[in-house]
Amino acid sequence: MSVKGNHMKKVILSSIVLLLSFSAFASVVTIEGKSVIIPDDAEKTKEKALEATLQKAVEVFVAGRVTRPTADANYAKLQPALYAPFKDFVTKYEIVSEMDDPQFHYVNAKVEVDDIKVNGQLAALGIQPGVGGKPRVAVMASEQNVDGSWVRSFYGSIYSSRGNAAMTEADFNICEGSVMGAFSGAGFPVIDMAMDPTQVKKAYQYKPVFDRYDENLFNISNDNASKLARVVDNDVELVVTCTALAKSQGKTSAHMNSVLANVSCKAVNVKNNTRVAYARAFAAAPHIDPITGGNLALEKACKEVGDKLTAALADKFR
Repeated sequence: MSVKGNHMKKVILSSIVLLLSFSAFASVVTIEGKSVIIPDDAEKTKEKALEATLQKAVEVFVAGRVTRPTADANYAKLQPALYAPFKDFVTKYEIVSEMDDPQFHYVNAKVEVDDIKVNGQLAALGIQPGVGGKPRVAVMASEQNVDGSWVRSFYGSIYSSRGNAAMTEADFNICEGSVMGAFSGAGFPVIDMAMDPTQVKKAYQYKPVFDRYDENLFNISNDNASKLARVVDNDVELVVTCTALAKSQGKTSAHMNSVLANVSCKAVNVKNNTRVAYARAFAAAPHIDPITGGNLALEKACKEVGDKLTAALADKFR
């Protein structure tokens, strides 16, 4: 086997096929694995690379069923039950190509993974599989909860007569959590992107509330380039972008504040950069503390938006 510096790609003319056709009760994963080249033992090297490819296929399939964060969090359970005995869950495979570099031998293959067996093992482990056919979803929300009119907001800075911004604002990720909960409850695998809302806010703090996102998702901002790259890394198909604003409307009595929340969200298919759903809602909540009232109003409005989006997407993804 060659160990030259230049890559040598060797396409297998007659692919290895274990059975004649792929099963209707299995999923096909196209994956590449590798193994360190064993000197003077080409067959052993190829065997190790193929095993690595098949195991990786099972790992990728499982992550697709339960989401990557769930798979990572349950690695200690999944390793002995699914990953180590990977051969038990691979029904067929087809080697597409192989290649060497100075250190590794690579195998690219189409691998059929048994859906029923994997889902049964996940159930035995108490790990809930995702709903087939529904894409992975990530939610990116920019939220403001302000306790008065004189405050910097999405629409710009408003100053008091003394020239200083008065009142305060807060962001408790109420909107992101509520929308994520709606999608999760509807059976969509949800990826927690751990977005820092302040980064989104920095780029859009002077734009109107409902005109914050560009039509092209990847024009959101340079600050978020690295975070958006994680969308691709996690194989996310839908990204839900939301703008949420809660603001005190004044007092209804000596001690009670009336707070109104407005929320606008859209779902973007990042595979082709098209908007697939849009929803908005508003809700009011009374409370002694305007920030707490804002959180309650945001929770109501964002849950309503999440429910509207999942209902709109129900026919597209079953």
